[in-house]
Amino acid sequence: MKKNIFFSAMLALTSLGLSSCGDKETEGLSHITYYPTIELKGESLLAWEKGVEYVDPGYTSIMNGQDVTDRVVVEKPDVSKSGDYTVTYSITNDDGFGASASRRVIVYDKTDAVEGLYMLDPSSYRLRAGAQVKYGASYPISVIKQADGNYAVDDMLGGWYYYRAGYGVKYAMQGVISVAGDGTVSLLQGKVPGWNDGPDGFTGTFDAATGTFTLTTIYGGMDFVQTWVKQ
Repeated sequence: MKKNIFFSAMLALTSLGLSSCGDKETEGLSHITYYPTIELKGESLLAWEKGVEYVDPGYTSIMNGQDVTDRVVVEKPDVSKSGDYTVTYSITNDDGFGASASRRVIVYDKTDAVEGLYMLDPSSYRLRAGAQVKYGASYPISVIKQADGNYAVDDMLGGWYYYRAGYGVKYAMQGVISVAGDGTVSLLQGKVPGWNDGPDGFTGTFDAATGTFTLTTIYGGMDFVQTWVKQ
């Protein structure tokens, strides 16, 4: 019985010693990092008139249950120039970990009948071997005037691969178009960076009265028949 008491006492002392030693070695090394979050208010895509002061729809940031919105850094669009801008929101905690969010803003010249943000008519369709498949949803297209008077378009395929197929921006057909006085649209340049190729043909018109593009981009043996409506 005495032996059992002796060994139990020794075991308790040994455990206490190991525990104390462990606490000593790890003293001051325990640390908790709280990660911030950012939530945007309003729409993630905006059309903004050139020359009008940009007023952000709003955002909030929370970290460890506290409002840290005032720590968010915002890169705003340059409203003095037409363009397709990405407004970024970012915050970093004291340990260097952060969060970010973004909003797309199309800055356009109101006096230009062509320039602006367009939305694809969902009834637009792809024609392949006589079979039609509708886009089925409305996707954004930006049309921005260049210094030479022509217009840069972010996707001549109307979002078929970029949005509908979910391939991303590299599979949008970046283009440059001209719009004649009679509404005839010509495709001057076109390229899909992801596949490093371009269109096989194109026809199009623009109705200034309704702000509507009606066009067909021929690509990969398929006709992408589209209607874009200005917002």
